[in-house]
Amino acid sequence: MLPTQIDLSGCRQSTAIVNGLITTVYVPIDDPTTRALDSIADDSLLDRWILGTHKDLIAPDPDTACWNWHGPLNSKGYGLIYVTRGITADRCFHVGAHVVAWTIEHGTVPRWALIDGRLHRLVLDHGCCGLDASCAGGTTCRHRKCQNVRHLELVTNAENVARGKGRRGERAMLVAARSRRRRRELGLSV
Repeated sequence: MLPTQIDLSGCRQSTAIVNGLITTVYVPIDDPTTRALDSIADDSLLDRWILGTHKDLIAPDPDTACWNWHGPLNSKGYGLIYVTRGITADRCFHVGAHVVAWTIEHGTVPRWALIDGRLHRLVLDHGCCGLDASCAGGTTCRHRKCQNVRHLELVTNAENVARGKGRRGERAMLVAARSRRRRRELGLSV
């Protein structure tokens, strides 16, 4: 995706570690999720996040050191926290609880990263899943409930899919390796 195809005027430029490398990232300034999470100083949101994880903040899972979310889950197994949009409570929507955890620790999650002259969509990866050989991945992955910020990593969407388990992850790993090799041949990356 070329940078000219995406309007970055609603983002501020910053730097972050993405896929293990320091790179330029773009953080959204004015979207509903950002506005809601900017109100993280609102004690009720912070209190609700703590209540959803408080058992594991005190005693993490002994096998994985994960802080598991004990609140509601979406259909894919990720923790959800309900957030009001703006100042009034007339509209409410849900955000991934791990996104709230990241925001509390690091600030708003960047949306895009500029890597090798191309913009890449960013997501948070639960790195604890990749370290657990017994985890089958997918919607049954127990690590999707993890709120431990030390287990979360900012990665490109392509990297996240490539790290996945199953046929889709294996295919994505092959495509990513081929793409990296081709970029090196063209002198576009190290």
